[in-house]
Amino acid sequence: MIKCALVTIGDELLYGNIDDTNATWLSQELIEIGVIVSARINVGDGLSDIQWALEVALDKAEVVILTGGLGPTKDDKTREAIAGFCKRPLVRDEGLANLLEKHFSPRGQQVVALNEKLSWVCEGSEILPNSKGTAVGTWVDHARGAIISLPGVPYEMKIIMEEEVLPRIRSRYDVEPLFVQWIMTAGQGESSLSVALESIEKSMPKGVDLAYLPSLQGVRLRLTSSNKLKQESKKIARSIEECLGHLVFAKENTTLSYVVHNILIEHRVKLALAESCTGGNILATLVKHPGSSQYLLGGHVVYSNEWKHKEIDVKKDLIDSFGAVSEEVARSMAEGSKANSGADMALAVTGIAGPDGGSPKKPVGTVHIALCHNEITYHKKFRLHTDRQVNIALTTTLALNMIRLALQGSLEA
Repeated sequence: MIKCALVTIGDELLYGNIDDTNATWLSQELIEIGVIVSARINVGDGLSDIQWALEVALDKAEVVILTGGLGPTKDDKTREAIAGFCKRPLVRDEGLANLLEKHFSPRGQQVVALNEKLSWVCEGSEILPNSKGTAVGTWVDHARGAIISLPGVPYEMKIIMEEEVLPRIRSRYDVEPLFVQWIMTAGQGESSLSVALESIEKSMPKGVDLAYLPSLQGVRLRLTSSNKLKQESKKIARSIEECLGHLVFAKENTTLSYVVHNILIEHRVKLALAESCTGGNILATLVKHPGSSQYLLGGHVVYSNEWKHKEIDVKKDLIDSFGAVSEEVARSMAEGSKANSGADMALAVTGIAGPDGGSPKKPVGTVHIALCHNEITYHKKFRLHTDRQVNIALTTTLALNMIRLALQGSLEA
């Protein structure tokens, strides 16, 4: 099995202006064809920084993939860095130069001159065409390994990777695609799942690996093995699914919101929402999926006590007696939302997202979720986190999971 090191280039990554989504996507694509990612390195735009990264990367892998620094501006130095590292000159690729001339000439010669840099590559480079843009990728064979450079723009990088790089890796290296299975869970954390699956993990044969990938949207379980152990891996997956039961919401790499979206469509349920501490985040999460109009009637963001009373008929004396963050108010919010909207199902959330507003009896992270469906109002109380954004994300996940469990008949009143 070959190893690959990823180098993402750009000051904006180091400054935290953007997330390194390229390396995440590349890692996923490479592991599926049997290539192990042995290192991920972020560096700035400096020439010496890129060359340092190449030195480190080639100590750890036979293949290095760089993303970024291939544009026409002065801060784009990946071409020069590769040429300097390989001790080769930059050369003008006439085929590229002609293509660029045709592409930019309608915009004037000044634009053509600015983009002339795009036609220069390290001597000996194999051109990796870019069907989505003007900055091509390159493949350079070095004594220590292959150096592959790709644009930093994600959709351009992905198309070159899929059309040019992955086929070359498969044909030039002895790679065996891994058998990968996903088990998506929601409702329990990584530690609890690990305890539940301890006996299964102990009995797993060598060559079958289980990874826990936690996030605020749940815990993804990934089983990987060689194709020789495919059947054994499938048996282990079934054992995990039986052990975890209703905690499993999917057997493919997908999201909880997408699964809930499809279940709502399948059951032909009309949904209304009443959100306080999540501020509309649950509705926004569902609206991302095309076709949500088939089930989503709408929602109320009832942040203040006055709006809870005005919009969804929560009685003022109920709020005065129990407080806005309480089981009683959450239930009333769900029931009022259902009655006012005519929905088949209504979900309500109220809580203390933080960082302020907590008390000894109701600390930050206290959340109540209620779900009204089939004449039953379900309720769950949670003690979550002290971070505001974490609480909003976790509450959204827990609320969506309650919808899923209710429609699958696994939610207890």
